[in-house]
Amino acid sequence: MLKIKKIMVCLLAGAMLAAGCSSVSSTPADEAQVESKTIFYENMDAGLKIYESNQWTLEQEVFTRNLNATFQYETVKAIVSVLPSEKSMDQIKQELQLGDGLITILEESDHFFSFHTNQKEGIRSDLFLDHDQGKTLIVTFMSPMDDFERYQEDMNQFKKNIKLTEQEL
Repeated sequence: MLKIKKIMVCLLAGAMLAAGCSSVSSTPADEAQVESKTIFYENMDAGLKIYESNQWTLEQEVFTRNLNATFQYETVKAIVSVLPSEKSMDQIKQELQLGDGLITILEESDHFFSFHTNQKEGIRSDLFLDHDQGKTLIVTFMSPMDDFERYQEDMNQFKKNIKLTEQEL
């Protein structure tokens, strides 16, 4: 159990260092629908809005050069990161140092990376990457393997409610 907590902390710290998120390209109709929702979280310095979805709560916000905000919904954590420049998925994976045998890769592409820890109580992590407004948005979801399917719809809705905006000057 202690080993899993250490891995979870390492994954959280690594994701916060590299940053994690995804934004979906939207049409004007989609944007109008999103704009009518209540804003759950906003950081104008980073140019980020998250519209209300279910019962997610903000756990922590760290903003230096990059924004890293951690949210929780039951057993699922979401780390939303905004980087001031564009980074590729390969650069982010390299910064996370995910090749030491502690994980099994489930799926990967240029904008998505999914893996689970190789421990008794495995943790599944999904990283979504998007670029907009000259920034990199990374959304990372982490949950126990046993809970992942049950919360898939909640994670998808949370991700859809994330929008990069222009930064305030």
